Amino acid sequence: MDPDIPYTFLSLGAVLLLFLSTAEVALRHLGSVVAQLEAAEQKSLTGFLLRRQSLTFLTIQVGLGLGLLLFGAGLYQTLYQVLLTKTALMHSLVVVLAAGIAVLAAWLLLLGVGMAASLAANGKMLRVLSAPLAFLLVVFYPITATVNAVFSLFSGNEPQNEEELLSNALAFEPFATKLPTAEESTLALLAAEEVDTKIFHNALEFKNVKVRECMVPRTEIDAIELEDGVESLRQAFIETGHSKILIYQDSLDHILGYCHQFSLFKQPSRLEDILMPMEAVPENMLARELFVKFITDHRSIVLVVDEFGGTSGIVTLEDVMEEIFGDINDEYDEEDLLEQTLPEPNTYLFSARQEIDYLNEEYELNLPVGDYETLGGFILSVLEEIPSAGDVITVPPFEIRILSMNEHRINTVHLSVKNPSPEE
Repeated sequence: MDPDIPYTFLSLGAVLLLFLSTAEVALRHLGSVVAQLEAAEQKSLTGFLLRRQSLTFLTIQVGLGLGLLLFGAGLYQTLYQVLLTKTALMHSLVVVLAAGIAVLAAWLLLLGVGMAASLAANGKMLRVLSAPLAFLLVVFYPITATVNAVFSLFSGNEPQNEEELLSNALAFEPFATKLPTAEESTLALLAAEEVDTKIFHNALEFKNVKVRECMVPRTEIDAIELEDGVESLRQAFIETGHSKILIYQDSLDHILGYCHQFSLFKQPSRLEDILMPMEAVPENMLARELFVKFITDHRSIVLVVDEFGGTSGIVTLEDVMEEIFGDINDEYDEEDLLEQTLPEPNTYLFSARQEIDYLNEEYELNLPVGDYETLGGFILSVLEEIPSAGDVITVPPFEIRILSMNEHRINTVHLSVKNPSPEE
């Protein structure tokens, strides 16, 4: 045998193992990301391979097997020629064992090098390897076609005929895989991009957001008086489902602090024993400043006061974060707020807690925007007094009838739009 042949086998096998192991890792780790971008490029070799992942991986496995065979044969012949001249024939078993171990070690080494190179180069590696890999896809077609037929025979599925398999290997038409279509991928990307754009837009506006724009208003605060005692606190936890209940003295303008539900395990005899202090912030404070304060002080709730020191509401960490990321349900959020479209044109039933921005976006009502967040706040800003059930407020083109009240809080309203503008 030509003494150069074993070295040729070694070199060719090593190149195949290194190349194909790198290509496999690149496809597995980057295919799902790159496919959405490359699939629409009909003349891209990377997209060509990604749209034919089943055939591509089958080609890689065939190539790895061939590379391992060549590398092992070359290594065995090299070791055999070297050791045969220096050892007895009885040691041939040791030679075979050593060759096998060397083959395995070399393959693992080459695989590791390929993985490192693939992951380090990110998506660029996949594009670099796409041309030779596409070439091997065609060269190994006779073998992959045979393997496909054998697998189909044992799995009970109908094998692809030669024309179908060859067209999949040569043509730039979609291969029958479970990859999403270009239209599905585009829709998914657009949906994700819309969410990202909204978050980015909110983040830009966040620097100007005031605390009063994201607070829970005074009328929606659940609190008990200090003199009510521990039993009233326990009942308030059960009825509201909140983990914190505010404690006041005489009125909500004199909030003393809050009690946490876990503090009841201490079996307190008085509310003063478990009362936690609550910091107050002005309602015109910037939300971003409060966010930093929440983080640095390790707090999650503060009291919001107006310019006269009266209670305007409360703000939680979740309320501030919602200004950037959208709705985050926390324990102070009201669930299932009433919103119903009535049979009469441009007529609705709403909870007064519905936000003005939401109603304008969802129903295109074009309600006036001001220093209020909710529909109830809009009504109070117009009336400048507490309404009663049955009162009708007219703010052209809107007519609002108060349907129900909860003490001094507006509960539900009937809203109709008279002579809406054409764009509505």
